[in-house]
Amino acid sequence: MEEARNVLQKYVPENALEKILHILFKYKELHLKITQPRKTKLGDYRQLNAYKHQISINNNLNKYQFLLTLLHEIAHFLSYKKYGYKIKPHGQEWKQIYKDLLLPFIKTNIFPEELIPDLIKYAQNPKASTAGDGQLYLKLSQYNKPRKQKIKYIFELKKNDFFALPNGVTYQLLEKRRTRYKCRRLSNQKLYLIHQNAEVLLINIESL
Repeated sequence: MEEARNVLQKYVPENALEKILHILFKYKELHLKITQPRKTKLGDYRQLNAYKHQISINNNLNKYQFLLTLLHEIAHFLSYKKYGYKIKPHGQEWKQIYKDLLLPFIKTNIFPEELIPDLIKYAQNPKASTAGDGQLYLKLSQYNKPRKQKIKYIFELKKNDFFALPNGVTYQLLEKRRTRYKCRRLSNQKLYLIHQNAEVLLINIESL
């Protein structure tokens, strides 16, 4: 356990560490893997075989996002363990277990006070990802390491701004559609919807 404590203390808030270790070591078949960042997910859960289950979490998350993601994936493990694999991944069974896991951690000695109201609200009906809750996701992002100059979230841009996604594809922002933005890809002039929390590189039209 001491080795796990030394590793996890780098990733979760100090006052959450012992609670997390207690949960993880309660289930000997559950293993935690801390991975390099992935573009499409913050973490995941999978059953490797009849006796081994694995949770993986991206190593670039701030401590509060890491803790929320870890509890999210533990809730998947516990819901499948209790109900089997016929339930919906983010259905009512998972929501209730995640809520029960999360609420004891929503304290000011673990999370910043400004996050507490949003976390309590989020726990009542958890989304499939914290990115689905724009206000909470934005507040959590304030605790990320400083971003490179010109890197922004798409919701920070203005209408008609030009930007590039991490894959280098360039767009022009046109209008907001609920939780996504309608954008025109410059290479083919086709329209695409991009999630409001996408990180983008703001660019000048002269540089294209």
